[in-house]
Amino acid sequence: MTEIAPVEQRRSGRPRSEDADRAIIEATLDLLAESGIAGTTIEGVAARAGVGKTTVYRRWKGLESLICDAVAELKGPLPTLPGTSIRDDMLALFEAAARGRESARNRKVYACFIGEMTRYPALDAQYRSAVIAPRRALTQAALQRAIERGELRDDIDLDVMAEIVTAPTLHWMLHNPDRIPTREQLEQFLDGVLHGVARPTR
Repeated sequence: MTEIAPVEQRRSGRPRSEDADRAIIEATLDLLAESGIAGTTIEGVAARAGVGKTTVYRRWKGLESLICDAVAELKGPLPTLPGTSIRDDMLALFEAAARGRESARNRKVYACFIGEMTRYPALDAQYRSAVIAPRRALTQAALQRAIERGELRDDIDLDVMAEIVTAPTLHWMLHNPDRIPTREQLEQFLDGVLHGVARPTR
């Protein structure tokens, strides 16, 4: 079966220095882990990365865009779903969601970011639009295909079903910011939920 590849958006503009980009992103993540959103500034990032403030501003419109891109880097690109079953598709999505939590620094970034971002409406809105929305759309597309294949019930709203299927895994990661879920845990979360939304056999 043909794999389902997500559509990735590319930043517009002229080519950039990969070394400078990486240094700025890493500096931003370091500061987020050490000082949270409130303690992360363009000046601090530039100093940590060893670049001028103008170098940062040439690449990002402002601090919100920089922080959003830095945290998005931890998640990596959208996964390619196998399209073989809803279980396989959701496991691919969950494993991608757990990615980036391998180091203590990255887990601190996730913990502070999730805990603080609601106090920064512009950053919250940008993160939801740039990072959460594409992943939610990919989840809903996988669920819709599973409904069409007869794997899932067709009497539940897609938004509601997406919440039902993803909630246990996301809840666990939110409340265990210093831990990494194992594949066995991800399978147990998913299998427990899928029994409730599977199409009944007659």
